Amino acid sequence: YGLYTRTRLGYWFYKRQLKKARDRYPHGHSSTQAIVFSGVKVVPIPVLSDNYSYLVIDTTSSQAVAVDPSDPVAVQTYLDREGVTLEAILCTHKHWDHSGGNKALKKHYKSCRVYGSAFDEIPELTHALSDRDQLTVGRLQFQAYFTPGHTVGHMIYVLDGKSGDGPDCLFSGDLLFLAGCGRMFRSSAQTCFLWDS
Repeated sequence: YGLYTRTRLGYWFYKRQLKKARDRYPHGHSSTQAIVFSGVKVVPIPVLSDNYSYLVIDTTSSQAVAVDPSDPVAVQTYLDREGVTLEAILCTHKHWDHSGGNKALKKHYKSCRVYGSAFDEIPELTHALSDRDQLTVGRLQFQAYFTPGHTVGHMIYVLDGKSGDGPDCLFSGDLLFLAGCGRMFRSSAQTCFLWDS
């Protein structure tokens, strides 16, 4: 775990995973469908071999938020396809398969804000968030929740459905997986339970 998250070897491994996934799945590992409601579009982006990034778009202003942009090339392809500008990145945690694209996207979009927990070493972080902090991009309103366990600074984000007269949308990072909770590397279930109490 330490090698993957804190060393050049871990970063090299992530880059190798990225290349293999791009070669094996040049159009993504699955086909996805955007969710559209009044003024808001949520676009899932298949990345690596089994993960997703998301674009959340304010269709009125053509401003976009990327959630966990691990593959900057895939995210940029969708930004271009949608004809929108990246205003913010929301990172759930520091692992490369969620934050690996931050640097390249921030370099391309200089004014882009990068949000996440100060407890994680998120690349290019510009705005550290605490539990229940709110943030706004265009008409998109998000609330961040501190959910330690998978990492010490793991956060989830909820898009307020009132942003576009639709349902609330949860971006859970690695807090939830199909058929279970996120693998706890840095905390115990007791820590997560106490934090939630």
